[in-house]
Amino acid sequence: MDLESSEAALRDRLSRLPARHRRALEWFQFHAGTEQPWPAEIPNSDGVTFLATKAKGIYKPKWSGYALSARQVLQSRYPEIGPSYRDDGTWIYGYFQENEDPAARDSEFTNRGLVRCWQDSVPIGVMRQIAIRPFVRYEVLGLALVVGWDGGYFFFEGFGPDGFAHLGGAESEIELITAEQERLASDERSFDAASVVDAREKVLAQIVRRRGQREFRERLLVAYERRCAITNCDVVDALEACHIVPYQGAATNNVGNGLLLRGDIHTLFDLGLIAVNPEQMKVVISPKLGDSAYSELENVALRVPLESSKRPSQEALRRHLEWAGLRLR
Repeated sequence: MDLESSEAALRDRLSRLPARHRRALEWFQFHAGTEQPWPAEIPNSDGVTFLATKAKGIYKPKWSGYALSARQVLQSRYPEIGPSYRDDGTWIYGYFQENEDPAARDSEFTNRGLVRCWQDSVPIGVMRQIAIRPFVRYEVLGLALVVGWDGGYFFFEGFGPDGFAHLGGAESEIELITAEQERLASDERSFDAASVVDAREKVLAQIVRRRGQREFRERLLVAYERRCAITNCDVVDALEACHIVPYQGAATNNVGNGLLLRGDIHTLFDLGLIAVNPEQMKVVISPKLGDSAYSELENVALRVPLESSKRPSQEALRRHLEWAGLRLR
């Protein structure tokens, strides 16, 4: 995961913005890591500049094509992931778009403002509500870059106190989701040996979910002749139904959006460490696996079903490859 080269990179980003925009963002930079009441407007030659709006979580002022800030409120109908803080002072945060339907992202001008920030690497201010009336308070996370969007979530990479920020990508998204799941897992009650039946049910439930919905998995087993599409493994109990585009309802349980993979390969595929070149239908390996036994899978031809209607979607494979950030070699 790369870092911005220096604090000068952040200064340069801010210096390229109009003075009104820059001064507003500097408020978030100066108050990063503090608790604040509702932020007061900043006076300027055109009147005042608001830093946020109570009407919407995402504030895209009329005077700019970019979103200026994003705030999360307590008891919001929109979910959030994180934030997750790193030892170097940076942080990552999954902020859900306006509109509960991910497919409707661009129908909202607020979301379009965040997309423009993402495209042009323009920072935004981020804050989260930590107390409600009568003494409303916000935690000011500071400035962040919008580094990606996936399934309705915008991913923010926060600047550390020294002006560094990670550049994001699949690795950052996975890091955030993993940290959130570990946090939830740590909330479980202490171990009770007497509850072995309940524990075994949980384990089996995880295996069932991992293997994939039964009908979907059965269709993939038939299509791929009960062999892993990458390793040719024929141990049926080790084979799992892998969604190329993550599961989002019954429509994604289409054989064209699936691969039959050995369990470990499925995990690496989901982590973006293994992908498939959609043009050549050959395996692409992350450099992180270069010194491992998995390096032998580089450029291995994908075993595809004989029936063309059951072969994996090139568009789905392209989207996964793009999300993983792997380069074709």
